[in-house]
Amino acid sequence: MDSNSNTNRARRWLFSWGAKAAVAISAARSQRKPPFKKLVLGRLIAGLSLLAFSGCAHQQLPPDSFLMVQVISERLSFAKDVAQAKWAAGLPVREREKAQEEAVVLRLVEQAYSAGLLPGAAQRLIRAQLEASALEQERWMTQWNNGENLPQGATPDLEALRQKLDRLSSRILAEWAAIEGNPLPAAALKAQLVKDGYSMPAAAAAAAFTR
Repeated sequence: MDSNSNTNRARRWLFSWGAKAAVAISAARSQRKPPFKKLVLGRLIAGLSLLAFSGCAHQQLPPDSFLMVQVISERLSFAKDVAQAKWAAGLPVREREKAQEEAVVLRLVEQAYSAGLLPGAAQRLIRAQLEASALEQERWMTQWNNGENLPQGATPDLEALRQKLDRLSSRILAEWAAIEGNPLPAAALKAQLVKDGYSMPAAAAAAAFTR
């Protein structure tokens, strides 16, 4: 089923519920049953939300961006391991010194410029991925603070993870250069990352570099 079918289906569902809601609310008022009115209104609001979400389906990731999106998702998948390593070491999520982080960003931007990307665009992309990872790490630490069990097995090595993340950052930039730095639809990228299992805030942050 394509995105137009999904949207039309959502609209028909919404309009049907709108008519039913009007009748039900009128009946509820005459019978003095406020809880039923709230239920109907709640479903109507849910319908509006579904229609809005279906509208986002018009934004689709271009096929030539699939590899880039895959690497963005892969980089974000290591946030849990990074969070575990920092948890074991008693480090906060945002523990890097500003100068250290800036040095990493500068090195990656220089690589991107050599590959043909504009420095400003490359910097936005890298900072977006750093923020997305931090938000995903915070999500895991919050869950562990609330009593969820930590992953079993050996604690991941933080320095080794950093090296891996830097390589993945370079790959993201290379994939973006391969499609000439063309913008990706942010809503579609965010939806894909949420589908991959990441939190909405992290997905939104990862997509913040594009429109």
